[in-house]
Amino acid sequence: MVLAEVALVTAGLVLVFLGAALSIYAVALVGFLLGAGGAYVVAPSILGAVGSGGLVGLAVAIVVGGLLGAALAYVALSAATAVPSFVVGAYIGLYVVTPLFTDGGLVTYLVAILCGIAGAALGFTLTKFALMFVTSFIGAALASGSLPAAAFRAAREDTTVEPLLFDPLATTAVGGVAVPLFAGLFCLGFLSQLGLFRLGWVARLATVLPGVGRVVGDD
Repeated sequence: MVLAEVALVTAGLVLVFLGAALSIYAVALVGFLLGAGGAYVVAPSILGAVGSGGLVGLAVAIVVGGLLGAALAYVALSAATAVPSFVVGAYIGLYVVTPLFTDGGLVTYLVAILCGIAGAALGFTLTKFALMFVTSFIGAALASGSLPAAAFRAAREDTTVEPLLFDPLATTAVGGVAVPLFAGLFCLGFLSQLGLFRLGWVARLATVLPGVGRVVGDD
């Protein structure tokens, strides 16, 4: 499973530093990761019900789920950005906003949903900035190890999203020192991507890679 960990960290670093700059390609990567991850979690239950279990069936389901997610993301850029924006917004609402004024209860989920809706609205209308935020968030989660391969395996075995939930404000031991690795990578990635746009490097990239201009022109 070392290869899976390396693949997740690599994909995370690409999203952290080049997410919005790669425009539709980053959206397709996010779509692929979400589709493949969803298929990895739910496929065993579905395949088992129809008697098509096994490693080959799971691999096919993951690839198909990933390609479907990438295709849907490519077809509808703004809508595709709105979906992960909702997820990220709800996540922030659940772990960052609600602890400021409540210890739990139904209001926690209400705030999470409202933050998710706000995130989706921003993702749909401010595609470029939402894409920078979302790719930095998801990329930092993967690159920092907050979402390791083991978490996806646990979610698949228990058919629950609980193992995929993490505290964005948590610290990670690096060289014996507690470091907010996720938060650090997220901030560094967002600022780096913002700098790429401000310096005009993304506009130059748009002349080389078709599709990048779909985000470069957004405000």
